[in-house]
Amino acid sequence: MLQLISILPTAKQRQLRHYLHQQRSLLTLDTSSYGVGRQRYWLQHEPILGSCGRRYRPASQQPQFWQLCQTIYKNANRIALPEQASDVKPDVGLVAYGDVGIRQHRDDPYAACPAVSINLSTAPTRWGYTAIYGGYDKQGAKRASEKVYQLPPGGVIMFNSQNPHRVISPDPERWSINLWRIASTCRPYFQHYLDAHPRADNNTVSFSPQVGEQIHGQKRAERRANRGPTVGVP
Repeated sequence: MLQLISILPTAKQRQLRHYLHQQRSLLTLDTSSYGVGRQRYWLQHEPILGSCGRRYRPASQQPQFWQLCQTIYKNANRIALPEQASDVKPDVGLVAYGDVGIRQHRDDPYAACPAVSINLSTAPTRWGYTAIYGGYDKQGAKRASEKVYQLPPGGVIMFNSQNPHRVISPDPERWSINLWRIASTCRPYFQHYLDAHPRADNNTVSFSPQVGEQIHGQKRAERRANRGPTVGVP
């Protein structure tokens, strides 16, 4: 399952890109085997890759920016999964920058299946996705071939993080924001970490509401109690 949820208004895209450029000193090289050379930094908490979701460490705390990320995630969840609670929020985020893509992979076991990605590019981004699981869970696996989508600048998508996916030759000035909840099987480890690491707020940047955001599939989600079909990505 992959859905284009909305497209952020142009002014909001500019604001976010400007803000993220101011945070470029936080970027470090990716440590994953499938993202060699990619620049990125974690938001809120960093799952230790290879620990199977059992270990975490503190990451960048940007409360106002994170509040916006939470709002975008909640809106996406409400549209894509209307049967779930409306107050579902992400636990961790990853900001990536630049023209280094990421090879085909499934997200590490810390990641719950529903994930949100915000594409802040200057041109459409090629995004490969293989829908082995048709929904936002790990049920009903089937044989599937990769489809390559063109994600528009400002596009907000929800996808199944446990389906193989990749980013293909992004533009040099592309930023992306990726948001996950911690998988239920890993949550006890995450909660133990949280209990030992109280957060500190250190950001005062203000972000205005999502005025003018183009919503894809919202009316369908409001009309239907069950999960609607995938909205095509241009």
